[in-house]
Amino acid sequence: MYESILVPVDGSEAAERAATEAFDVAREHGGTVHLLFVLDESATALLLSSESMGHRFDRLRGEAEEFLSELAARADGVPVETAVVRGMGVYRGIIDYAENQGMDLIVMGSTGRHGPGGVLGSTSERVAANTSLPVLLLSEPRKSGTDASDDSA
Repeated sequence: MYESILVPVDGSEAAERAATEAFDVAREHGGTVHLLFVLDESATALLLSSESMGHRFDRLRGEAEEFLSELAARADGVPVETAVVRGMGVYRGIIDYAENQGMDLIVMGSTGRHGPGGVLGSTSERVAANTSLPVLLLSEPRKSGTDASDDSA
């Protein structure tokens, strides 16, 4: 059912949790996990950096490859493929990769390196809203000592 599972990652704990979940799903369905890191080429990302574009992308690519390698090492026998791509906006890069590579499922954390979505929405919300592929969004784990029924704040 889920032979090709895409996990977009950004170096965050949410991405690590998504990868762990995807490894479990792949193990259950005999699938392959594709770990993807999208380097954002959008004007906003480039304007907010004081580095030259070439230097910035070289540095980010190195960091991304290291993170992907560390995650792939945790797959415990599950086949893993990794990719670092450049995209005009992270969510668009994720969708393009998923659709062009024939993914069956996208697994991602609902909060990544940049925190929960703001006015424009999070990357995970944008992915879910703009693809016909199934998307499994993993929420933040509950903090110990919190009670969902306690509304006395």
